[in-house]
Amino acid sequence: MTDTIGYKVLLEVDAEPERILDGQSKTCNWLYNHLLERANTHKEQFIASGGKDEELSCLIYSKHGLRNLIPGLKQQYPFLKTVYSSPLKNAGLRLSGSIRERQKSRRGERKNGHEVNWPKFRSWKRKWFSLLYDEPWKGYEVDGRKLRLSLGVDADKHRLSVTVRMTEPLPFAHGQVKGLRIVKEVGRFYAVFTVDVSLPASKAPRRVIALDPNHKNLAYGVGTDGRAIEIENMPNLKALDRRIDELKGKRDRCQRKSKLIQFAREDGSIHRHWEPSRRWRRYNQALDRLYQLRREQTKTFLFTLANELYRQYDVIGIGNYTPHGGGINSGMRRSMNNQSLIGRFKQTLAWVAEREGKTFIELSEYKTTKVCHDCGYDVPDGIPPEVREWDCPVCGTHHIRDENSARNGLGRLGSPKI
Repeated sequence: MTDTIGYKVLLEVDAEPERILDGQSKTCNWLYNHLLERANTHKEQFIASGGKDEELSCLIYSKHGLRNLIPGLKQQYPFLKTVYSSPLKNAGLRLSGSIRERQKSRRGERKNGHEVNWPKFRSWKRKWFSLLYDEPWKGYEVDGRKLRLSLGVDADKHRLSVTVRMTEPLPFAHGQVKGLRIVKEVGRFYAVFTVDVSLPASKAPRRVIALDPNHKNLAYGVGTDGRAIEIENMPNLKALDRRIDELKGKRDRCQRKSKLIQFAREDGSIHRHWEPSRRWRRYNQALDRLYQLRREQTKTFLFTLANELYRQYDVIGIGNYTPHGGGINSGMRRSMNNQSLIGRFKQTLAWVAEREGKTFIELSEYKTTKVCHDCGYDVPDGIPPEVREWDCPVCGTHHIRDENSARNGLGRLGSPKI
């Protein structure tokens, strides 16, 4: 049994290779925005036709419709030829994928039910456009710690390339590597290799735990070993979020549009854009570093927690609760919805389970809180969120709210009552 993972390696990039890679990314970003502009125009034409123009429908909503425009655009805009074909192709496929997800959302076909909006134009300064080489060893090669990337061709049709150094050798066989993506995060370049790895065979389940996710803590669990555990949220998450809010407030008080830059392009058109003040850029760079720190610490926290849970249990079930609103005030809603780790925790548990040959199950939380796990009594009007402990009026059992919910989840996993 195999699985596909992403293996991330830090790159050492000098000034000239950095300039070249930034130029490649900017070109792909330009192509994405140009194709989106074409898609917006064709969408209006398609609506004006009453939805009967099949050619426009295929161009906008099919998987390869926008990608197929790229060869013609290369003839119209020769600078596109300086970029390797795979990153250009995937700029079109990325846009088509976003449009298709929007259509699935409108039809209610997305698994998570989340609504997806129509794609927006991308700002390269806000987010670096990644370079995707999606075929095994096509457009790139590795020699020890050297990574050589093929680019496009120059005006004389000579193949261009750039070589950078990886901080560590690639620890996989040649045949395991299926693709490569070059990304830039907070001024640093990374190579993310797509790799096929073997997974251990699934084992017969022995130890089981049910988790009840919530916002008071990350989760409350009850296992077949008779233990009840309370898993607290990442300790410094709130402190990081407060620091992020402070920096955002300072940055937003600076001038976002401080200096107008304009120059003539090769085709004679005039490019204009605003650059922010130096103070804005300084705060924004500090904010990017803080976001990266939050991502890395959160990732380490969740994977450490998941690995420890699967070391002790063979089956982990977790309630299907997802933050979707509520909260007494806007600050509480923001914390519950935007900063909750519950969704990422589930993804991490699922990934580690597959890697370790264990079992991950997402349970329905319907009536797990208000039903007594001992006698099955169903509280008619439910239990208010602020009530953390209650007594069953039938059997008299004293319940801790989260523990009762986890015990009911354990019963739905087919485990005996504890």
